Amino acid sequence: MTLVVKKIKERNYYYSFLSYFLADKSRSFSKYIGVKKPTDKSLKKIESQFKVELIKRLSGKDYSNSLMNKDEVIKSILFSIAFDKKYQKLTNLKRRKYDIDSTVIFTLTTLTTEEVDVDLIDVKNALIKTSGMTLREQISKNMLQAVESIKGTHELDQNYLLALHRTIMAKFEVKTPGDFRKKQVYLYRKRSARSSGDRELRYRPPHHSKIIPLLKQFFGWYGKSELNPIEKAAVAHYVLYRIHPFLDGNKRICRLIFNKTLLDNHFPLINISANKEAYFDALVASVETNNPKTFVDFALKQYYLQVKEFLKRKT
Repeated sequence: MTLVVKKIKERNYYYSFLSYFLADKSRSFSKYIGVKKPTDKSLKKIESQFKVELIKRLSGKDYSNSLMNKDEVIKSILFSIAFDKKYQKLTNLKRRKYDIDSTVIFTLTTLTTEEVDVDLIDVKNALIKTSGMTLREQISKNMLQAVESIKGTHELDQNYLLALHRTIMAKFEVKTPGDFRKKQVYLYRKRSARSSGDRELRYRPPHHSKIIPLLKQFFGWYGKSELNPIEKAAVAHYVLYRIHPFLDGNKRICRLIFNKTLLDNHFPLINISANKEAYFDALVASVETNNPKTFVDFALKQYYLQVKEFLKRKT
């Protein structure tokens, strides 16, 4: 924050001044303090209160923060506003095209992140087919339907989580669609260009008998949390991944809930695993240290990057 002095008729008037740079422009905000220059101590209090007021003014909500600072919360809201402003200016046809394209790319990416053998043609075919689908198209169709589900208004509770899993695993009974796991699972970091083989994480998910109690705690936190959307989405992803409630499809569920949180708060859909290696690096680092900070930071960077790409597009 900058302290600005305006001199009018030989009298000083003090203002606090905040500025945030977006894709290609900056947004600035000022607040009148008074005619007396504040002390350094009082200036810090004024700055903190100004940021709280600005968050409420921009979002209409009293978003809190824990792993992100208030400046990051404000900037994330400004990016959301800028995204929506440009999105609303699109013609109906272009808006519809953007919605379809973003859903298709998210579906393709979130499946191939798990090395599911599908390609762009499979996803596009699944978008228009209602029957006679190949295995790859059926898997794609399931995820497309799940994405449409999170765009709706649904309370996040045990029933919805099970329904979402039932959707992504529909017609694949071996994947126990809509059921929590009933045995121990182990987490592995998949082999990459930097490693010679899969590595078990230094964290093991809880015994299956603890899944429902842990989810009850999670849903209670989620329903009451006033965290800003980016932080809440990333923490929800992190917590669900550590619980690992299903035999298969856990990360897909995590990415869906991540985006449900954003969409519920009027933030855009984010392809969080677009950079697969960085995504796994951040997730594994947070899980193994029992600290979501690394994953929250990663999610925020991906959010800025992808919204900037949209803002810089020619319409």
